[in-house]
Amino acid sequence: MAPATPQHLLNTSWTLHRLSPLHHEKEFATLSTPTALKTYASRLQDQLTGSTLGGLQASGITSGAVADDEALSRTGALNSCTWETLPSLSFLEPQTQSRSNRRQPKQQPGILVILEYENIVYKAALLAPPPTTGSPTSDRKGSTHLPLLLTRLPGPLRQTFISFLAANFDTYCSALRFPSHFMCAGLEAYVNGINTEEDDRAAQRQTVLEDVVKEMQITLSFSSSIAPELRSLNVNIPRGSLADFVDTDREDGSILSSLSSYLEKHLAMKLDLSAESNKKISPAKEHVRVSRISCGGFLLGGDGRLKLVSVQKMIPGADVDEEDVVGGEGGSGEAPGEKARLMLRANEALLLAVLRRVASVDEQGV
Repeated sequence: MAPATPQHLLNTSWTLHRLSPLHHEKEFATLSTPTALKTYASRLQDQLTGSTLGGLQASGITSGAVADDEALSRTGALNSCTWETLPSLSFLEPQTQSRSNRRQPKQQPGILVILEYENIVYKAALLAPPPTTGSPTSDRKGSTHLPLLLTRLPGPLRQTFISFLAANFDTYCSALRFPSHFMCAGLEAYVNGINTEEDDRAAQRQTVLEDVVKEMQITLSFSSSIAPELRSLNVNIPRGSLADFVDTDREDGSILSSLSSYLEKHLAMKLDLSAESNKKISPAKEHVRVSRISCGGFLLGGDGRLKLVSVQKMIPGADVDEEDVVGGEGGSGEAPGEKARLMLRANEALLLAVLRRVASVDEQGV
């Protein structure tokens, strides 16, 4: 079976969950073999075979979400179900990766699940964070730890898939929520992926950053105890003002510090926008949190939403109904090589930040 590519993770609106280790010792020693993948793919397809809603109704999910049921009824019959290994989580070409960043063959980067219906393609991905130097492997014989589950599925189908994982791998799935400090860390990881590189092309990278990010919207959510009538506030950063917030000549050099100063000056709101989780919780951090960040390059939601945008539109299961081409005029889909490279690097930085966050929650419970 030909391996899938990490590009399947791009241009797709994902819902995120956490998974406990997958146990498969009774059937297979590892999930990475073609036989194991084909077995579980066939088993899932058998569960969904019949009418489009048959597998959902058999799982006890019937009238809970009428809109989702109607959407599923328009998908047509299930043509195929495939499980494939993801050989790498790097969006960059292999020749651009340093040898130290390449995964070893024995390590399990992830599994891509594709459900191809007559009229639409749905997909899911189970991913593992890259190993850190000196850290013990999280995989044991007969079990595989892929703690991040990404799904692009209607609600009932998502529940069916999660139930399938629980029944076949004795795994527990829970909703993934991001605290405010991680939302800030994710933003900085993305910006730094484009804007920090030791060469003489700083001006070009600044232009690319504005071209990719375009207008940024940061949603602030408030505790009901301090703002019972104000649940959230959207802060828009226009494209022309972005460079002022990412000025590398500032002493702090942080887009978050710049934004905090801006809000305090223009809105009289003293906020604690910090990517550090070990700081003492201030009143501002306790009652005001960053709940959503969206721009032309990515979307990150505190409720467990993620979308990484690239110039590569023609990917099965991508959100082709949305404007995914960044910086292109007239929908040409073309992008300069340097811009495309920096976009992919920023996407990879944000994805790895999410994976490390999931791993830290599993290890430390924070």
